[in-house]
Amino acid sequence: MSITLDAVQPLTRIEAWVARNHPDRLPIFRPAAAAATVERIESKLGRLLPPDVRALYAAHDGQPEGAPALYLNQRWLPLDLVAVAWEDLCLRYDNSDALRLVANGNGRSALKAVAWSSDWLPLFGAPRGDHYCIDLRLERPERYGQIIWFLYDRPERTVVAPSLSHFLSRVATGLDAGGWHLDAGYDGLSD
Repeated sequence: MSITLDAVQPLTRIEAWVARNHPDRLPIFRPAAAAATVERIESKLGRLLPPDVRALYAAHDGQPEGAPALYLNQRWLPLDLVAVAWEDLCLRYDNSDALRLVANGNGRSALKAVAWSSDWLPLFGAPRGDHYCIDLRLERPERYGQIIWFLYDRPERTVVAPSLSHFLSRVATGLDAGGWHLDAGYDGLSD
C-alpha cells in the first residue's frame, strides 16, 4: 500500500494559478475541516481516512459553491458531502462489492464487474452523479489509493490516477504548463 503525503502541494499551485489568472473566481477552496468533522466522518465510514486524505482536508474542506470545478466538471466535495455521496451510493448499489453472476445472451451465467464498492470514497462529484473515488480496499494493496472514475450511467470503472497526489498534480502541472485552463463549458479546470 503506497500513499504519498504530498497531495496538498498541488492545491497550493492550483490556488496560485487561479489567483493570477482568474482572481474573480476566488476562493477556490474552503477553509480547513475541523478535527471534529474528520472524526465524525471517520466514525460514519467505520474507518480512518488515509493520511493523504486527512492532510488534504486539514488544509481545505473541499470547494465552496460557485467555485470552478477542480477537475473537469467535478468539484472537490466537502467532507460532509463525501459522507452523503458515499451513503447514497452504498444504498443505491446495495453496499455490495462482490462480483455478481448475471445471465448472458445464451442463458449461461457470466461474471459481471463490480458496479460499486463501499471501499470507494467519492472525493469529487458532479451534479449528475459522477464521481472520482479513492480506492480504500485494504485487501488489494496494489490498488489502494488509486483514483477511480465512477460514471453513474456507465458500467466501466476506469482508473484515472495511481494516487490522489498524482491526480491533483496532473491539474497543477497542466495549469503551470499551459495545457489546462478554466473551461467555461465545464465551469472548471480542464485540459
